[in-house]
Amino acid sequence: MKLLNLLTSVYLIIIMVALLIGGFFIFKKLGEEIDFELGLELDRQIEAYAERIRQGVSPEALVNERLEIIELPIQLEEEQLNLRDTIAYHDPLNREEKQLKASKSFRIADKHYRISYYNLVIEAEDITETVVYTMLVVFFIQLVFLGLFFRGISNRILKPFQHTLQKIQQFNFQANKPLHFQKSSISEFNQLNEFLEKMTQKLLKDYRQIKEFSENISHEIQTPTAVVSGKLENLMNLDMTEEQALLIYSAYQNNERIHRIVRSLGLLAKLENEEFESPSQIDLSDILIKNIELLSELVILSELKLETDIKPEVMVKMHPFIAEIMVHNLLGNAIKHNLNGGWIKVHLDRHLIKIENSGASIQHDPDELLQRFKKESSNPESIGLGLAIVNQICKTYGFRLSYAPVGNIHLTTIEFK
Repeated sequence: MKLLNLLTSVYLIIIMVALLIGGFFIFKKLGEEIDFELGLELDRQIEAYAERIRQGVSPEALVNERLEIIELPIQLEEEQLNLRDTIAYHDPLNREEKQLKASKSFRIADKHYRISYYNLVIEAEDITETVVYTMLVVFFIQLVFLGLFFRGISNRILKPFQHTLQKIQQFNFQANKPLHFQKSSISEFNQLNEFLEKMTQKLLKDYRQIKEFSENISHEIQTPTAVVSGKLENLMNLDMTEEQALLIYSAYQNNERIHRIVRSLGLLAKLENEEFESPSQIDLSDILIKNIELLSELVILSELKLETDIKPEVMVKMHPFIAEIMVHNLLGNAIKHNLNGGWIKVHLDRHLIKIENSGASIQHDPDELLQRFKKESSNPESIGLGLAIVNQICKTYGFRLSYAPVGNIHLTTIEFK
């Protein structure tokens, strides 16, 4: 969720909660005020009628549908104002309605009168309707304000932050340029930008040092390993004892192993640093078929049964060289870690590539085998980087890799986007 949408949602929730709480208190206060004012008005009406009786007007002449005058025994004490709800006939509406009745007694000219006066009560439903209508109008005004002003103002305030995000997304080690930001009127954004500028400068410096170091190591190791390989090959062509031949062959194998490790680590570093060109749409079906043909001789020598289900023209967005490495490592693992007389099944469609093969059951956690130099097999040809490279390729291109061995069956699946 975008920050602006989150702020808008929070603001709306706060408004709704505030309106609900405010509406409740307005309802209570409005009801109390109406009752209070209505009581005062009824009291004034009763006092006015009592005054007219004092002036000599006959009580019978004053009585109407809202006014009731009853003569009480003179010895009774005067009653104070009494308010209560009642049901009374309302002539204009021609029906009985809930009304407020106010009663009070007076001694006038040696007589005792109880004067009662009725008035319609504003019902809770009417108050609720008024409050709800008012709150909805307020909420609508708030929505208009939110749409026209709040989001516009927030967009303007957050514009430097959006600019910072775009700069970070465009940051690339290959460009070899630290981030630079425009000054903002908001101090917090300036602090963030200053930190990012210093951080990218440090990252690029460290990156250049590590890259230079790894390139130097790779170059310096490759030269002596090539010399050693050449000399060992010359030695193997000379007459020697069987023991000497075995020792020379073992040295040759380990030298080749060092060469493969250096090459694989260099490839991993390039993948992690995204040093390859931008990906393009490639035909993975064609690459997979070509690699199967290249490894067919090895499959035959290992007495493996190979089954393929490859859909044509499966287009995937990635660098073609990286696709070659991914496919070669997957097939190579299925061959190297198989059983004599075993089998391999290869499936490819536009959603995934799946390679299933027979093999010895593993003792380690399958997830560990996706890490560097983690391997189950004692095969000297294996350096423990095949699945690690495939895993890094999947991370780089957003694919989903899963390795699920069950008993003597090993299943490797890569799901595309």
